[in-house]
Amino acid sequence: MIWIRHLLVASFLALAGPLSFGATSWEAANEAYQKGKYEEAKVDYLQLVRAGQFSGDLFYNLGNVWFKLGDQGRAILNYQRALLLNPRLDEAGTNLRTVLKIVGNDQQPTLRDQIGAYADYFPLLASISFWIFAFSLFPAWRKRGPLAVFFRRLCLVAGVILLSATAVSIWIGSGPKEANRALIIDSAADLKYGPAVSARSVESLQTGEQVQLISERGDWTFCRASTGNLGWILTRKAERVIP
Repeated sequence: MIWIRHLLVASFLALAGPLSFGATSWEAANEAYQKGKYEEAKVDYLQLVRAGQFSGDLFYNLGNVWFKLGDQGRAILNYQRALLLNPRLDEAGTNLRTVLKIVGNDQQPTLRDQIGAYADYFPLLASISFWIFAFSLFPAWRKRGPLAVFFRRLCLVAGVILLSATAVSIWIGSGPKEANRALIIDSAADLKYGPAVSARSVESLQTGEQVQLISERGDWTFCRASTGNLGWILTRKAERVIP
């Protein structure tokens, strides 16, 4: 399942570099935006998204359109998509923080979120430490003298790093690139004990709050909130960060 998830993420991130947009659609969307025709620009940008022409600039522009149209939830979602593809897109980061303040979402990143930003490095670190451990194991027990002591210490350090990196990698998963990571895009979303409008609420979720999708049943999705609580939300109130 981990490899499948990484494959899904890779298909989204593989197009993170410069793209050859359909010139007509891209220019038409930008022109419509500049003229204040935001609904028209939204349609054009969404056509590019459906065509799989992902880029940080595209999602940044789409986020701006959604904001102009008064949909802060989808604006937040697309700014996050832009930053996922291009972490150096400062304009998207600035706009994201601004919209989060507007919707009153002042939640600070958890420790898991902060470490998750470096999710790509932990499997690499675990792999390197594994091979260091493997190649040091034989001389550590066959050699004599100071050289043997050196290899034994190297084995110990590599083993500790291997176990730690593996544990952290399992804990944080793919971090922000997690395929089942979604954001609340509605201003009124309640996490409920059951898949029914009449069910009692576990907690109220804020616009832009992160949830992990687990399973779907009809119009409802079972998920885990950032607080760790499990419950059901209406499927239309959340959307995956990775399309």
